[in-house]
Amino acid sequence: MMNPNPALARTLEDSADKLAETACELFLESLQGESAPAGRAIGSNVHQEWTHHFKQRVLELSAALAAGEERLFTERVSWSRRAMRARQQESTTIHESLHSLRKALSVELDENLLAEAISCIDAAIDEDNNRLPEEQVSRLEPGIPNQRLALMYLQTALEGNTRQAMEIVLDAVDGGLAHAEAITDVLLPAQAEIGHLWHIDHITVAEEHLVTSTTHRLMAVIADRAPHAQDRGITAVTASISGNVHDTGIRAISYLLEMQGWRTIYLGGDVPRNDLPAAVHFFDADVVLLSTALSSQLSKLRDSILAIREVCEKDVRIMVGGNAFWDAPQAWKAIGADGYTGDATSAINLAEALSGSQTRH
Repeated sequence: MMNPNPALARTLEDSADKLAETACELFLESLQGESAPAGRAIGSNVHQEWTHHFKQRVLELSAALAAGEERLFTERVSWSRRAMRARQQESTTIHESLHSLRKALSVELDENLLAEAISCIDAAIDEDNNRLPEEQVSRLEPGIPNQRLALMYLQTALEGNTRQAMEIVLDAVDGGLAHAEAITDVLLPAQAEIGHLWHIDHITVAEEHLVTSTTHRLMAVIADRAPHAQDRGITAVTASISGNVHDTGIRAISYLLEMQGWRTIYLGGDVPRNDLPAAVHFFDADVVLLSTALSSQLSKLRDSILAIREVCEKDVRIMVGGNAFWDAPQAWKAIGADGYTGDATSAINLAEALSGSQTRH
């Protein structure tokens, strides 16, 4: 693990547009005359698509440096490489793009300050030289009852029979499956599976959206039917931060807290940073739960936490989660949060601990 370098991280973030433009120009120049143009790998609008790609890479690199977690960068590169390989696209372009990004940093910034950034890029290049393991088609085990139920739910929903898919899970609940368990052990694994299937190019974005919207409907029905503990006078404000439209996990946690007797104020996805403190203050939150999906969004998460702490007089506790932390679960410490968990059940336990597990009236 490298030491955090917030100054360099901020420099990269502030220079992201310029660095992306330079890296794109260098990259496209390096591919001139090759038989397989990079445009085929990303899209027809070559320059625009690759400039966006490089900006994301710079922001991911910035996040890695801010947290002192190299894998926040290297694992995102590996993720992109796997996605391209699954689509029969030339993942070698990722290798070339890393060299172009490395050169762009040296062109645009003081090379004496870039040792840690260059080290991260070199680590990603080294991983690129090793063969990636083949991805499993499915990560769910049909021999495990709840995962078999998740597979049945997914198959039925993907066939377009969404009401029938919902009934499959609701029938299991009527048959004794706990309401919370239906969310944590069936629906959330199903959502993780649908994301994995998109990553390896087995389903389309439209199919992913179909399942996600069905899951959101079903979670609401399950939560409405579930027995709820007596109101404990504890309030949680939950949201996905600005830029993060993925809200299935934080939505599920909101429902689970309600079942435990919390008042939950669920704000949804892509909540602007400046709107969060007002909501936290107005609803007198005891705990705030914030979610982010990408490492490139960690700076926005940090800024959201700072905004809440600057405005709110109450010592509100802030916990974080989301896919951005998968490869660096300790990164929460560098952004000013009070804790992190990687799954819904652990999130409930941490929220209880941060609130003091007290009933307030």
